[in-house]
Amino acid sequence: MIQNQDYDQQQAPQIRSSPYMAPMHQYGSSIILLTNPENEIYKMELTFRNVKVDKEGNETPAGEPLMNDIGITSVVGSVQSIVNQVTVMSNLSKPNILMLIEFLGDTLAKDLMINRTVYDIKSVSSRDKIFFTALSTAFITMQRAYEEGDKRFWKGSVQEIHSRVEASNAKNKGILSSLNPWSKS
Repeated sequence: MIQNQDYDQQQAPQIRSSPYMAPMHQYGSSIILLTNPENEIYKMELTFRNVKVDKEGNETPAGEPLMNDIGITSVVGSVQSIVNQVTVMSNLSKPNILMLIEFLGDTLAKDLMINRTVYDIKSVSSRDKIFFTALSTAFITMQRAYEEGDKRFWKGSVQEIHSRVEASNAKNKGILSSLNPWSKS
């Protein structure tokens, strides 16, 4: 009997959902986790460091890093200006996405060429891999915001509470309002 109670307490409740339910019911409060691209930044940094993560979460080097810590900080910092939760929940048009990706591409290309020795980038192929990884991560994140993509998806799962204060007219005043010395007559 005691073993049965322990087993029941360890079991997590299963939520059954139908395919047509609102996303809120399927995912509960995980909207923050599902719209946050921080994990993509982490994966990009692992790529730059040339590190693999096993199932237990242990990081193991898979070769020589594509660049040093100064370069990783610089590139990740540039990409984070686009790859963030604000972008995911935005409403970007196709021209906006193209303009932003071109500007980021120009900025990264200059940064990687000018600071090749400072960032300790050994080869052109490493620089190309860094450039592609950064731009593709930013582009995919912006695509999530294309015409309110993620925002529209979550629309049915967000509640907005509006409060409104209306000015009272003299005819709506109650008995107690006449006792208030600061109320206008």
